[in-house]
Amino acid sequence: MRSVLLIIFLCMSLHGCSDEADPLRIGSNRWLGYAPLYIADDLRWLAPSGFRLLEYPNTGGVLRAFRNGLLDVALLTLDETLRLQANGYDLEILLVTNISSGADVLYALPPVEGLDDLQGRRIGVEDSALGAFFLARLLDQAGLKLGDVDIFSLAVHQHLDAMRTQQVDAVVTFASQGPELAALGALPLIDSRAFPNEIIDVIVADRQRVSPEARRRLQALWYESLQFWSQRPEYADRVLYRRLALSPAELETTRTGLLMGDPSLNRQLRESGQLLTSLRWAHDYQLDRNLLPRAVNYANLLSHCEGHPC
Repeated sequence: MRSVLLIIFLCMSLHGCSDEADPLRIGSNRWLGYAPLYIADDLRWLAPSGFRLLEYPNTGGVLRAFRNGLLDVALLTLDETLRLQANGYDLEILLVTNISSGADVLYALPPVEGLDDLQGRRIGVEDSALGAFFLARLLDQAGLKLGDVDIFSLAVHQHLDAMRTQQVDAVVTFASQGPELAALGALPLIDSRAFPNEIIDVIVADRQRVSPEARRRLQALWYESLQFWSQRPEYADRVLYRRLALSPAELETTRTGLLMGDPSLNRQLRESGQLLTSLRWAHDYQLDRNLLPRAVNYANLLSHCEGHPC
């Protein structure tokens, strides 16, 4: 943390260390896997480093803002990143923020007790690239096609009421909704642990808008803030309760289902080739199911990190 404070002090004394005239705009939806940026924002670390965080209610809003030129950096899943790249953007994945390992879940009400019972049922899912991806994967597991179920487009905040009023029989949602859904009698049928290294969140930057130096600065800021979270969890968690509207139980449930993107995880994913493998799989899967408009050079999303740690 001392290194960040030193950087911030130097930046302030030099009227900001950003090499861009205006703050670089980072867009995200409210998700625990992006917590280090919310913590950094609360600690006022972003502005002196030349960044500004813009929050959106869902990833659809983030993608629209990026396409409209309102963002320079975005926090997205791999599948969403590939769709944005297919729109012609020159993007670079700066780092993996988190891997979902149980944080995304399909809950269902009785008499639905297993994936075999989903045929003909009503499933609520957020209208997003990740929602479509997770739905497609769970239908694969169930041996069903999209036409075998009725899909209801629901924002995450609508999931609980839709289940309570039995508008839907099941929802693809976050693990944080688990305790309240369980109180309705809902059961978790499948979660992201069934799809290892498939639901990965990343920080992506537009190479035409964000300089290499600024990209490295943002990487360093992420890692320092993640370290602060581990060293000062009581302080950081209070920030997250407020920023993400999560109860202590919801925060803990969600965090248990996440592998956070620290330097060790990011190094392992790149050096082992797993990140490239995950990109290739997400690209080919979406292309095969018409979830991606065209083939892209997904390997170009990764830099060679010459002279700098990835």
